Amino acid sequence: MMPQDARQDMQLLHEVEYGVPQELIMRLVGICVGAVMMYIYDASLLPVAWCLGYLVSHAVHYRFVTSRLDQAEPHDLVTAGVLYLVVVVSFMWLPSYYAMQHDPIQLYIGTVLITSTMVYQIRRGDRHLWLSWAQILIFAVMVTVVMASHLHDFTRPIEWIGAIFVTCAGFVYVGLAMLYSRKSRLETEEAAQRLAQDQKMSAIGRLAGGVAHDFNNMLTVVKGNLELYHLLDDPQDRADAVHEAQMAAERAEEVVHHLLVYARKAPMRPRVMDANEAVVKTMTLIRTMVPEGIEKQVDRWHHRLPMEVDDGQFATALLNLVKNSVDAMSGQGTLLVKLSLETIPEEQLLTSGTRLAPGKYVAICVRDSGSGIPPEILARVSEPFFTTKPTGKGTGLGLSMVAGFLQSAGGGLCVRSDAAGTAVTMLIPAREIQGAPLPNTKAAALADTSGIAP
Repeated sequence: MMPQDARQDMQLLHEVEYGVPQELIMRLVGICVGAVMMYIYDASLLPVAWCLGYLVSHAVHYRFVTSRLDQAEPHDLVTAGVLYLVVVVSFMWLPSYYAMQHDPIQLYIGTVLITSTMVYQIRRGDRHLWLSWAQILIFAVMVTVVMASHLHDFTRPIEWIGAIFVTCAGFVYVGLAMLYSRKSRLETEEAAQRLAQDQKMSAIGRLAGGVAHDFNNMLTVVKGNLELYHLLDDPQDRADAVHEAQMAAERAEEVVHHLLVYARKAPMRPRVMDANEAVVKTMTLIRTMVPEGIEKQVDRWHHRLPMEVDDGQFATALLNLVKNSVDAMSGQGTLLVKLSLETIPEEQLLTSGTRLAPGKYVAICVRDSGSGIPPEILARVSEPFFTTKPTGKGTGLGLSMVAGFLQSAGGGLCVRSDAAGTAVTMLIPAREIQGAPLPNTKAAALADTSGIAP
């Protein structure tokens, strides 16, 4: 197994056991409350020891898994698996002990806990076969011990046979369910990987096709004008031919720059700046870009909005969004650039396909009053070389470049559109400034359940 595969398996192990905080909290709280109630019932210290042992073993397992998430080696997976088996045993011993008793309350509690643990193990579907078999073996031993402790209650052979048969049947069913759950999970992961690979190859194909098409057009212009240069005699005509070739080369350079930003390979010189000031400064550059029939509005945030980005790439990204909005309005309408501070309470899937981590973000929304984007096109707007503009009017790299820039900055891109217009929001992590803590805000930009900005 490669180290990268080991890290992926460790992350999956962490996700299975600790990926749903609410379930984990309910489980731990339930065990603590249950231990207290069982202590009150029989005044025995066994439930207390059981609770403490389970919490300690769980804490050791959690500490080890989280510490090895990004640097796991194959042997770390074995250690994590063994520690998890310790967690299982630390939980199962008391339910098994109670299930062996004749007290109806203890017998009932033990049976319920054993059954719930089996259901949980089936749901887990561990990826490693040895770990699944180890859990099956632990259950087999404990269930066999519980059954053996009650065999003296049966007086006839048929009762013995029935008890053994039911126990074996239940054990086989649970074991097969755990193995089938594992198989189903592996098949689902394999299908997801194949789909991701197909989508990646499809994107690479579109990207390669777009690059080839654009560069072929530009090289045709360069080659044609250079050939024309040798056929012309007039100095001015020859200068014009060289100028056209130079302009085509500059357009090719611009495509390469956008590709580098999209691929997050462009050199960056990030610095902390106020988003309000950066937007106002950039908006002064768009006077010639926006027709007189379009009303321009900038709605600044009432506090400073510190963010850490590259000046040039931020300005280019904002200008791209403004240009798209202007093109969508056909010379008439309203262009609004609104700034705000948003708090994202939980991970969000954005329009660009990236996942935004919880935290505080500077939101810069560019809204137009154009005709909007059709729903069937909206999901593709950030794909490289995808454009609905006429040939020669756009490269299809504008939004993909913006998305790449935002990913480099740790943020993301959100798009929302309807018949009243389109709103594109850049979300950039907000930086804390010493002595000026960020205010608490609601996640208005992602209030939509689809993760699309208003």
